[in-house]
Amino acid sequence: MQTSGNDLLLRKIQKRRRGVKSPRVVARKYRTPLRMLIAAVALSLAVYFSYKYIYMNPKFSVKNVLVIGGGKFVNEEDFTNISRQKFVGRSIFSINIQESAANLKNNFLGARNVEISKDYPDSIVVKIEERIPVALIRSSEGKFYYLIDKEGYVLGEVSDEFMDLPKIIYDGDIRVGSFINDKIVPVSIEILSEAGKAGLDVSSVSFKERYSKLYLGPTEVYISNMKDIKQSVSALGKLYKNLLLQGKLVTKIDLRYDKVIVSYE
Repeated sequence: MQTSGNDLLLRKIQKRRRGVKSPRVVARKYRTPLRMLIAAVALSLAVYFSYKYIYMNPKFSVKNVLVIGGGKFVNEEDFTNISRQKFVGRSIFSINIQESAANLKNNFLGARNVEISKDYPDSIVVKIEERIPVALIRSSEGKFYYLIDKEGYVLGEVSDEFMDLPKIIYDGDIRVGSFINDKIVPVSIEILSEAGKAGLDVSSVSFKERYSKLYLGPTEVYISNMKDIKQSVSALGKLYKNLLLQGKLVTKIDLRYDKVIVSYE
């Protein structure tokens, strides 16, 4: 079968037409990427205008810092000054309240906790929870008592309002504004608490790493910190009262070992 020149030309034209894509096909192919591009541009513009007209708006620049609490163990003036230095002039949106609270707490150890909140549009509120003294402590070679909280933080010298707190003697250095062995206070307070329940009049407690020494009048008493404090003090109460009923003058009671050691005058 022969093909004429006209037929060849017609076939070429048809092939070319098949290679041409319809505008609708092209539109469908690029519709999704185009939409994504438009969305990205719109989002970028939204972020830009939000940053420029909201985030950087002077209306939301911190102007006021309100500090609530402090005064006894946290210097309120210093705390307020540092807080103002940290916050005033900054965009309220840029302030990380958890991180800022942690930084202030680390700088002012007299604060047991610090909470920060934002009062829009331009104020920061800082609440200080100060540490609470639970006992008095002095070194075995020292003359002065200091206030200490339950975590072993030394708050400062004793004022008259705290003179009735339990007294602890510590065999080590004591520095205001620092921590000492965190076992001292809970163990000593437990001893004093259980002694009170047992009707024992303890004048002071001296803390060592493995044992505590307390005084019942002139009687020295040794209790292991490695044993159950409640059981040890309960046993001490029964023994001490029994010895008093017998009219014996006891100079030392040692409950650190399996066998109780009693020394007489």
